[in-house]
Amino acid sequence: MTPQGLFIATVALCLVNGLISPMVAVAWHLYPVWLPEMLPPTREIVFYGASLLVSTGTLLLSAVPAAVAERVGGLSQRAANGIWLAGAALLVAAGLR
Repeated sequence: MTPQGLFIATVALCLVNGLISPMVAVAWHLYPVWLPEMLPPTREIVFYGASLLVSTGTLLLSAVPAAVAERVGGLSQRAANGIWLAGAALLVAAGLR
């Protein structure tokens, strides 16, 4: 698989995690902190924002092992993207429990 395909698969896994993770409920309850006042706090807007927060957090958190491995180990971009995909898959699996 190409590095672009691995990245697309990683983003897709992160989006799925934003829908099924139990952290969405935590982000939901913290909406007064992150939701701008110009938006009405309807259920749809709060769920969409919480889902985006969790998805983005998953994407960033799963990138840390890939960045460390690429920097320390001198891996190729394809190998680093594979580690990134594996990290995202681990976070999705943790969210399924």
